[in-house]
Amino acid sequence: MVHTLKRTKHRHRGMIIKIDLEKACDRVDWSFLRQTLSFFNIPESVLRLIMFCVTSINSKVLWNGEALPVFSTTCGLRQGDPLSPYLFMLCMECLAYLINEAVSSKKWDPLEVCRREPKFSHLFFADDLILMAKATNENATSIKGILMKFYRSSGLVTNLGKSRVYFSRSLNWNLQRRIASTLGLARTLDLGKYLGVPIHHGRVSPSLYRPLIEKIQSCLSTWKAKFLNMAARATLIQSVISTMPFHVMHTVLFSPGTCNSLDKINRTFLWAGDGNTRKLHTVGWSKIIQGKEVGGLDAAVGELSLGLVALSFGLVGEILFVLLLLPQVL
Repeated sequence: MVHTLKRTKHRHRGMIIKIDLEKACDRVDWSFLRQTLSFFNIPESVLRLIMFCVTSINSKVLWNGEALPVFSTTCGLRQGDPLSPYLFMLCMECLAYLINEAVSSKKWDPLEVCRREPKFSHLFFADDLILMAKATNENATSIKGILMKFYRSSGLVTNLGKSRVYFSRSLNWNLQRRIASTLGLARTLDLGKYLGVPIHHGRVSPSLYRPLIEKIQSCLSTWKAKFLNMAARATLIQSVISTMPFHVMHTVLFSPGTCNSLDKINRTFLWAGDGNTRKLHTVGWSKIIQGKEVGGLDAAVGELSLGLVALSFGLVGEILFVLLLLPQVL
Protein backbone atom coordinates (compact mmCIF):
# COMPACT_ATOMS: atom_id res chain seq x y z
CA MET A 1 0.00 0.00 0.00
CA VAL A 2 2.84 2.41 0.83
CA HIS A 3 4.51 1.51 -2.46
CA THR A 4 1.26 2.27 -4.27
CA LEU A 5 1.02 5.73 -2.71
CA LYS A 6 4.64 6.47 -3.53
CA ARG A 7 4.09 6.03 -7.24
CA THR A 8 3.91 9.56 -8.62
CA LYS A 9 1.45 8.78 -11.42
CA HIS A 10 -0.87 6.57 -9.41
CA ARG A 11 -4.48 7.52 -9.99
CA HIS A 12 -5.45 7.23 -6.32
CA ARG A 13 -4.39 9.99 -3.96
CA GLY A 14 -4.48 8.58 -0.49
CA MET A 15 -3.10 8.86 3.00
CA ILE A 16 -1.92 6.44 5.65
CA ILE A 17 -2.20 7.44 9.30
CA LYS A 18 -0.12 5.76 11.98
CA ILE A 19 -1.87 6.21 15.32
CA ASP A 20 -0.17 6.05 18.70
CA LEU A 21 -2.51 5.66 21.66
CA GLU A 22 -1.41 7.50 24.78
CA LYS A 23 -0.88 5.03 27.66
CA ALA A 24 -3.27 2.62 25.98
CA CYS A 25 -3.94 -0.03 28.63
CA ASP A 26 -3.83 2.46 31.51
CA ARG A 27 -6.68 4.60 30.17
CA VAL A 28 -9.40 2.04 29.39
CA ASP A 29 -12.66 3.18 30.96
CA TRP A 30 -14.24 0.42 33.07
CA SER A 31 -17.83 1.30 32.22
CA PHE A 32 -16.91 1.18 28.52
CA LEU A 33 -15.26 -2.19 29.07
CA ARG A 34 -18.40 -3.53 30.72
CA GLN A 35 -20.57 -2.29 27.86
CA THR A 36 -18.16 -3.86 25.37
CA LEU A 37 -18.31 -7.25 27.06
CA SER A 38 -22.09 -7.04 27.14
CA PHE A 39 -22.12 -6.08 23.44
CA PHE A 40 -20.19 -9.25 22.60
CA ASN A 41 -22.75 -11.35 24.53
CA ILE A 42 -20.46 -12.38 27.36
CA PRO A 43 -22.59 -14.26 29.94
CA GLU A 44 -23.50 -12.09 32.92
CA SER A 45 -21.84 -14.43 35.42
CA VAL A 46 -18.58 -14.37 33.45
CA LEU A 47 -18.89 -10.62 32.93
CA ARG A 48 -19.17 -9.98 36.67
CA LEU A 49 -16.17 -12.20 37.33
CA ILE A 50 -14.08 -10.39 34.72
CA MET A 51 -15.05 -6.96 36.02
CA PHE A 52 -14.22 -8.04 39.57
CA CYS A 53 -10.73 -9.05 38.43
CA VAL A 54 -10.31 -5.74 36.60
CA THR A 55 -11.68 -3.39 39.26
CA SER A 56 -10.17 -5.00 42.36
CA ILE A 57 -6.75 -3.48 41.73
CA ASN A 58 -4.71 -1.91 44.50
CA SER A 59 -1.45 -0.11 43.82
CA LYS A 60 1.52 1.25 45.72
CA VAL A 61 4.12 3.82 44.80
CA LEU A 62 7.74 3.48 45.91
CA TRP A 63 9.11 6.88 46.88
CA ASN A 64 12.76 7.09 47.95
CA GLY A 65 12.73 3.41 48.82
CA GLU A 66 9.56 3.60 50.91
CA ALA A 67 6.14 2.27 49.91
CA LEU A 68 3.38 4.87 50.09
CA PRO A 69 -0.15 3.92 51.26
CA VAL A 70 -2.23 1.66 49.06
CA PHE A 71 -4.67 3.34 46.69
CA SER A 72 -7.29 2.05 44.25
CA THR A 73 -7.32 2.82 40.54
CA THR A 74 -10.42 3.95 38.65
CA CYS A 75 -9.53 2.93 35.08
CA GLY A 76 -7.10 0.88 33.06
CA LEU A 77 -6.11 -2.75 32.61
CA ARG A 78 -3.45 -4.41 34.72
CA GLN A 79 -0.12 -4.84 32.95
CA GLY A 80 1.11 -8.43 32.90
CA ASP A 81 -2.34 -9.91 33.45
CA PRO A 82 -2.89 -12.66 30.83
CA LEU A 83 -6.51 -11.52 30.49
CA SER A 84 -5.68 -7.87 29.73
CA PRO A 85 -4.60 -8.28 26.06
CA TYR A 86 -7.86 -10.03 25.19
CA LEU A 87 -9.96 -7.37 26.91
CA PHE A 88 -8.03 -4.64 25.12
CA MET A 89 -8.58 -6.36 21.77
CA LEU A 90 -12.33 -6.39 22.40
CA CYS A 91 -12.18 -2.65 23.10
CA MET A 92 -10.35 -2.08 19.81
CA GLU A 93 -13.03 -4.08 18.02
CA CYS A 94 -15.42 -1.27 18.92
CA LEU A 95 -13.21 1.18 17.04
CA ALA A 96 -13.13 -1.21 14.08
CA TYR A 97 -16.93 -1.34 14.23
CA LEU A 98 -17.14 2.47 14.06
CA ILE A 99 -14.78 2.51 11.07
CA ASN A 100 -16.71 -0.20 9.21
CA GLU A 101 -19.94 1.65 9.89
CA ALA A 102 -18.46 4.85 8.45
CA VAL A 103 -17.22 2.96 5.38
CA SER A 104 -20.65 1.39 4.83
CA SER A 105 -22.37 4.78 5.07
CA LYS A 106 -19.89 6.32 2.57
CA LYS A 107 -18.49 8.71 5.18
CA TRP A 108 -15.06 7.07 4.94
CA ASP A 109 -13.61 6.33 1.51
CA PRO A 110 -10.98 3.56 1.97
CA LEU A 111 -7.94 2.93 -0.20
CA GLU A 112 -7.80 0.37 -2.98
CA VAL A 113 -4.75 -0.90 -4.81
CA CYS A 114 -6.58 -1.72 -8.04
CA ARG A 115 -10.07 -2.32 -9.35
CA ARG A 116 -12.05 -5.35 -8.15
CA GLU A 117 -9.71 -5.80 -5.20
CA PRO A 118 -10.43 -5.40 -1.46
CA LYS A 119 -10.42 -1.88 -0.08
CA PHE A 120 -8.38 -1.09 3.01
CA SER A 121 -9.56 1.21 5.79
CA HIS A 122 -7.64 0.07 8.87
CA LEU A 123 -5.10 -2.37 10.20
CA PHE A 124 -5.04 -3.14 13.94
CA PHE A 125 -2.78 -5.26 16.10
CA ALA A 126 -3.36 -4.51 19.79
CA ASP A 127 -2.50 -0.80 20.17
CA ASP A 128 -0.64 -0.53 16.83
CA LEU A 129 -3.10 1.26 14.56
CA ILE A 130 -2.85 2.05 10.86
CA LEU A 131 -5.70 3.97 9.18
CA MET A 132 -6.01 4.28 5.40
CA ALA A 133 -8.26 6.50 3.31
CA LYS A 134 -8.35 8.66 0.23
CA ALA A 135 -6.83 12.05 0.89
CA THR A 136 -9.83 14.37 1.12
CA ASN A 137 -10.97 16.90 3.69
CA GLU A 138 -14.20 14.95 4.13
CA ASN A 139 -12.31 11.77 5.03
CA ALA A 140 -10.06 13.69 7.42
CA THR A 141 -13.07 15.18 9.20
CA SER A 142 -14.73 11.76 9.43
CA ILE A 143 -11.56 10.11 10.80
CA LYS A 144 -11.09 12.80 13.42
CA GLY A 145 -14.74 12.53 14.46
CA ILE A 146 -14.50 8.74 14.87
CA LEU A 147 -11.33 9.00 16.96
CA MET A 148 -12.93 11.65 19.18
CA LYS A 149 -16.10 9.57 19.59
CA PHE A 150 -13.99 6.54 20.52
CA TYR A 151 -12.01 8.65 23.01
CA ARG A 152 -15.14 9.96 24.73
CA SER A 153 -16.45 6.42 25.12
CA SER A 154 -13.33 4.42 25.96
CA GLY A 155 -10.90 6.97 27.38
CA LEU A 156 -8.29 5.97 24.78
CA VAL A 157 -6.84 9.17 23.36
CA THR A 158 -4.61 9.64 20.33
CA ASN A 159 -1.10 10.88 21.08
CA LEU A 160 -0.87 13.74 18.58
CA GLY A 161 2.84 14.18 19.24
CA LYS A 162 3.74 10.66 18.11
CA SER A 163 1.07 9.98 15.49
CA ARG A 164 1.91 10.73 11.85
CA VAL A 165 0.20 10.95 8.46
CA TYR A 166 1.80 9.91 5.18
CA PHE A 167 0.47 11.22 1.85
CA SER A 168 0.87 9.97 -1.70
CA ARG A 169 3.58 11.82 -3.56
CA SER A 170 1.23 13.11 -6.25
CA LEU A 171 -0.97 14.95 -3.74
CA ASN A 172 -0.94 18.75 -3.77
CA TRP A 173 1.07 20.25 -0.90
CA ASN A 174 -1.64 22.73 0.03
CA LEU A 175 -4.17 19.89 0.33
CA GLN A 176 -1.69 17.91 2.42
CA ARG A 177 -1.32 20.86 4.78
CA ARG A 178 -5.08 21.33 5.13
CA ILE A 179 -5.71 17.64 5.82
CA ALA A 180 -2.86 17.44 8.34
CA SER A 181 -4.25 20.53 10.06
CA THR A 182 -7.72 18.98 10.21
CA LEU A 183 -6.33 15.79 11.73
CA GLY A 184 -3.99 17.69 14.05
CA LEU A 185 -1.10 15.45 12.98
CA ALA A 186 2.33 16.08 11.54
CA ARG A 187 3.18 14.99 8.01
CA THR A 188 5.95 12.47 7.49
CA LEU A 189 7.89 10.84 4.68
CA ASP A 190 8.74 7.79 6.77
CA LEU A 191 6.22 5.86 8.86
CA GLY A 192 8.99 4.03 10.71
CA LYS A 193 8.18 0.50 11.87
CA TYR A 194 5.00 -1.49 12.25
CA LEU A 195 5.14 -4.62 14.43
CA GLY A 196 8.91 -4.42 14.39
CA VAL A 197 9.21 -4.37 10.60
CA PRO A 198 10.30 -1.18 8.79
CA ILE A 199 7.65 0.24 6.48
CA HIS A 200 10.14 0.91 3.70
CA HIS A 201 9.19 3.07 0.75
CA GLY A 202 11.89 2.32 -1.78
CA ARG A 203 14.38 -0.28 -2.84
CA VAL A 204 15.49 -2.83 -0.29
CA SER A 205 18.93 -1.73 0.91
CA PRO A 206 21.39 -3.09 3.50
CA SER A 207 20.35 -0.32 5.90
CA LEU A 208 16.89 -1.93 6.12
CA TYR A 209 18.38 -4.98 7.87
CA ARG A 210 20.89 -3.09 10.01
CA PRO A 211 18.64 -2.91 13.14
CA LEU A 212 18.04 -6.68 12.96
CA ILE A 213 21.76 -7.44 12.66
CA GLU A 214 22.56 -5.09 15.54
CA LYS A 215 19.88 -6.72 17.68
CA ILE A 216 21.34 -10.18 17.06
CA GLN A 217 24.83 -8.89 17.79
CA SER A 218 23.69 -7.41 21.09
CA CYS A 219 22.12 -10.72 22.13
CA LEU A 220 25.24 -12.69 21.28
CA SER A 221 27.74 -10.20 22.67
CA THR A 222 26.54 -9.68 26.24
CA TRP A 223 29.03 -10.15 29.05
CA LYS A 224 27.19 -13.28 30.20
CA ALA A 225 27.60 -14.93 26.79
CA LYS A 226 31.38 -14.58 26.95
CA PHE A 227 31.57 -17.13 29.77
CA LEU A 228 29.59 -19.85 27.98
CA ASN A 229 31.21 -23.00 26.67
CA MET A 230 30.89 -24.03 23.04
CA ALA A 231 27.83 -26.22 23.59
CA ALA A 232 26.02 -23.37 25.36
CA ARG A 233 27.04 -20.91 22.63
CA ALA A 234 25.69 -23.26 19.97
CA THR A 235 22.38 -23.47 21.86
CA LEU A 236 22.22 -19.68 22.17
CA ILE A 237 22.86 -19.30 18.45
CA GLN A 238 20.03 -21.68 17.67
CA SER A 239 17.57 -19.94 19.98
CA VAL A 240 18.41 -16.44 18.72
CA ILE A 241 18.70 -17.08 15.01
CA SER A 242 15.62 -19.28 14.88
CA THR A 243 13.30 -16.57 16.24
CA MET A 244 14.52 -13.07 15.41
CA PRO A 245 14.74 -12.97 11.59
CA PHE A 246 11.67 -15.03 10.80
CA HIS A 247 9.19 -12.24 11.50
CA VAL A 248 11.04 -9.88 9.15
CA MET A 249 11.47 -12.64 6.55
CA HIS A 250 7.70 -12.88 6.17
CA THR A 251 7.59 -9.32 4.82
CA VAL A 252 10.85 -8.59 2.98
CA LEU A 253 13.37 -10.61 1.01
CA PHE A 254 16.80 -10.99 2.58
CA SER A 255 19.71 -10.02 0.37
CA PRO A 256 22.74 -12.36 0.03
CA GLY A 257 24.85 -9.76 1.82
CA THR A 258 22.55 -9.83 4.85
CA CYS A 259 22.64 -13.64 4.87
CA ASN A 260 26.43 -13.55 4.87
CA SER A 261 26.45 -11.01 7.71
CA LEU A 262 24.22 -13.20 9.87
CA ASP A 263 26.35 -16.21 9.04
CA LYS A 264 29.56 -14.38 9.96
CA ILE A 265 28.19 -13.18 13.30
CA ASN A 266 27.26 -16.68 14.37
CA ARG A 267 30.49 -18.30 13.16
CA THR A 268 32.56 -15.77 15.05
CA PHE A 269 30.50 -16.10 18.20
CA LEU A 270 30.63 -19.89 18.15
CA TRP A 271 34.42 -19.97 18.12
CA ALA A 272 35.38 -16.81 20.02
CA GLY A 273 32.43 -16.21 22.35
CA ASP A 274 32.31 -12.64 21.08
CA GLY A 275 30.73 -11.39 17.90
CA ASN A 276 33.58 -8.93 17.31
CA THR A 277 36.69 -11.01 18.15
CA ARG A 278 38.24 -13.16 15.44
CA LYS A 279 39.62 -16.58 16.29
CA LEU A 280 40.93 -19.59 14.39
CA HIS A 281 38.14 -21.87 13.19
CA THR A 282 39.53 -25.37 13.59
CA VAL A 283 36.52 -27.06 11.96
CA GLY A 284 34.88 -25.95 8.75
CA TRP A 285 31.42 -24.42 8.93
CA SER A 286 30.12 -26.90 6.37
CA LYS A 287 30.91 -29.72 8.80
CA ILE A 288 29.51 -27.94 11.85
CA ILE A 289 26.09 -27.49 10.30
CA GLN A 290 25.74 -31.16 9.48
CA GLY A 291 23.49 -33.41 11.52
CA LYS A 292 24.58 -34.82 14.85
CA GLU A 293 24.45 -38.35 13.49
CA VAL A 294 27.40 -37.52 11.21
CA GLY A 295 29.37 -35.53 13.78
CA GLY A 296 27.98 -32.01 13.28
CA LEU A 297 26.18 -29.69 15.70
CA ASP A 298 22.97 -29.65 13.67
CA ALA A 299 22.86 -25.89 14.20
CA ALA A 300 19.66 -24.19 13.17
CA VAL A 301 21.77 -21.31 11.92
CA GLY A 302 23.53 -23.73 9.62
CA GLU A 303 20.29 -24.76 8.02
CA LEU A 304 19.52 -21.09 7.47
CA SER A 305 22.95 -20.19 6.13
CA LEU A 306 22.76 -22.88 3.44
CA GLY A 307 19.49 -21.54 2.09
CA LEU A 308 18.67 -18.28 3.84
CA VAL A 309 17.75 -16.52 0.62
CA ALA A 310 15.59 -19.45 -0.45
CA LEU A 311 13.95 -19.51 2.97
CA SER A 312 13.20 -15.79 2.69
CA PHE A 313 11.55 -16.39 -0.68
CA GLY A 314 9.57 -19.24 0.83
CA LEU A 315 8.26 -17.23 3.79
CA VAL A 316 7.21 -14.29 1.62
CA GLY A 317 5.63 -16.74 -0.81
CA GLU A 318 3.70 -18.28 2.06
CA ILE A 319 1.94 -14.96 2.71
CA LEU A 320 1.19 -14.49 -0.99
CA PHE A 321 -0.13 -18.05 -1.22
CA VAL A 322 -2.55 -17.43 1.64
CA LEU A 323 -3.75 -14.14 0.15
CA LEU A 324 -4.37 -15.72 -3.24
CA LEU A 325 -6.29 -18.69 -1.87
CA LEU A 326 -8.03 -16.92 1.01
CA PRO A 327 -8.63 -13.29 0.00
CA GLN A 328 -11.26 -13.00 2.73
CA VAL A 329 -8.50 -12.87 5.38
CA LEU A 330 -8.00 -9.25 4.36
